[in-house]
Amino acid sequence: MESKRMKMEEKADRISGLPDSIIQYILSLLPSTKEAIRTGILSKRWENQWTQVPVLILDSAGMSFEKFLNFIDNTLILHDCSKINKFHLIYRYPSRNDPQFSSKIRFATRKDVDELYLGSSEQQYKLPNFLFNNASLVNLVTGNCIFMPNGKISWECLTKLVMTSCRFAEQAMELILSGTPLLKILNISYCFGFNKLVIASNSLENLGLKELRSLFDIEISCPKLERLMLSCYLNVKTAKLLNLPSSLSATVDFKHYEDQCNEIHLSLIKDILQQLQHVKELRIGSWLMEYMSSIQMGDQFSPVLILNIKCLAMISHNMSGIESLLRNSPQLEKLEINVATYDQDYCDFGENYWSDATVFNCLVSHLKTIKIIGFFKRDGKHKVMLNFVQFFLKNARVLEKMIIQLKDDGTDFPLKVSQELLNLPRCSQCAVIELRCTK
Repeated sequence: MESKRMKMEEKADRISGLPDSIIQYILSLLPSTKEAIRTGILSKRWENQWTQVPVLILDSAGMSFEKFLNFIDNTLILHDCSKINKFHLIYRYPSRNDPQFSSKIRFATRKDVDELYLGSSEQQYKLPNFLFNNASLVNLVTGNCIFMPNGKISWECLTKLVMTSCRFAEQAMELILSGTPLLKILNISYCFGFNKLVIASNSLENLGLKELRSLFDIEISCPKLERLMLSCYLNVKTAKLLNLPSSLSATVDFKHYEDQCNEIHLSLIKDILQQLQHVKELRIGSWLMEYMSSIQMGDQFSPVLILNIKCLAMISHNMSGIESLLRNSPQLEKLEINVATYDQDYCDFGENYWSDATVFNCLVSHLKTIKIIGFFKRDGKHKVMLNFVQFFLKNARVLEKMIIQLKDDGTDFPLKVSQELLNLPRCSQCAVIELRCTK
């Protein structure tokens, strides 16, 4: 019993013996300040260490509104760190939007906070006006907030801005973009209050626009952009993608309602692809692929549009849409097709759809890597994909690797697929087939 007690004391001494900087660093990695406070039971040395941690993550989970406010007040009174690196305020109250939250945010801004996260899952929160002029902010993430600035916005050090499910007053978005000269990352999702978006930046490297239903006009001019994601509804009428580098990796997916399929939107999609034809990598989403196929886009935009991209990724099961894009991508070196998310009947296209397909230019001297995600066992759908694979193995002259990823369903299906693949003839003598099974 005595030896056991001594061992426990020895362990406690080891915890107590850690330097303050190490203890505080450990506490800064915890998911919330509440958990950091609880570590005080470990040792007397740890009891007040959280007060010196430059990270405050205040989450209302499991607390009533009044209890949460009291917790914040007590926490901020005891917190004694002169500088705050990270301040998160997350609350979930459908009928409360207490103005006291502004004083909590002011607490953080007065301590030159670098990273600010403000998220409300139930009630929209109007950002206080003093927040729009802040010289210390580097990262700002907002969820379900209202942007209604009274005058100019000055975030001169901000490099990352994420806005999700937010509402904007008139001209607010324009003020934001003009007040962030060093912005590198910008993500806008499920937001509304603006119908035009003009982004001209010499610093922006990553841009994501997702589900902006009120957006009608887009203009982007960013010479340093490395990643672009456009996932919008076909409410958009014009999209100007100017001054974009050829090294750009772009993802494009436009969603639509059935009554929106018309020549205007066909023209919009053609314009976007035209403006992205020289990018390094292009990813096309499922809705866009279906839209392109439904209007037989392949016959309409060839040979007007030739994509000079090196890498092409598609989320689609639509054979005619895939064929259309490949026919117009003569420089293609890497192809990825994901059909794993679909449960539709590939046999609508016929098992031998690819048997009579024409040989694309990219197969002659460019296409080296092919990755196919999704082989289905049921209803003979895998035969359509085998026909697809056979077409590429038979015609891709410089193919080096074909990766096929299928689901391991606990049967001998993966083994049968691998045997069928090995028996397929190959045009390229150095082509290697790699079969990957996932759970």
